[in-house]
Amino acid sequence: MRKIVLLFLIVLICVPALVGARDLFEIELGVSGLYTPGGSTDVEDFFQNMGDSNRWTVGASINTRLSLVNVSILAMVPTASVEQENILSLRSTLSFDIPLVTDRLYLQLGSGLSTDFSYENGTTDCLLVNSEPAEEMTFAEALTSSTIHMKFGVSTILGPAKLSMFYLLETPATIASLSGEQEWSQLVESTGTDRLGVMLQLALF
Repeated sequence: MRKIVLLFLIVLICVPALVGARDLFEIELGVSGLYTPGGSTDVEDFFQNMGDSNRWTVGASINTRLSLVNVSILAMVPTASVEQENILSLRSTLSFDIPLVTDRLYLQLGSGLSTDFSYENGTTDCLLVNSEPAEEMTFAEALTSSTIHMKFGVSTILGPAKLSMFYLLETPATIASLSGEQEWSQLVESTGTDRLGVMLQLALF
């Protein structure tokens, strides 16, 4: 599996030489495959469960880019848990493209909010947002209770398409928790639900 990842990185470097410069503004639609290693930090353990379909999910995204600034929303269908039936998981991200090879290969760094929607098992009457009843929550409370994720990736431009590999570090931090002076260290902690993803995006205009 590590050979496949290495081959992917070689493609990211070699293929962009065939394409030209980017437009200043783009709106893109994308589809993703995301793998959850389950908290493994050892390289061998990280990749050994890639053949387990339960560790994979699919996602659809929309991305708006102005120059080197991206605002994106990624919607995923998560695996159901024991206590709750998850129906949708959103990752809203602000990121920046850093050119590695001008107009061809980019490093992507960003951060955003992770918001989960679910039902209590056995009923569809109570919609939960971040495990709390939606009817008792304001929009502002939904934002401040959403955990913060970090995004690191690399992407290559293939004409109107973009191929990316990225890593989502899911942290326990929330906007509300960062109000405490000692809580900023949570931004580099992991909840054990990090994801490695591959995404193909197509520019609409």
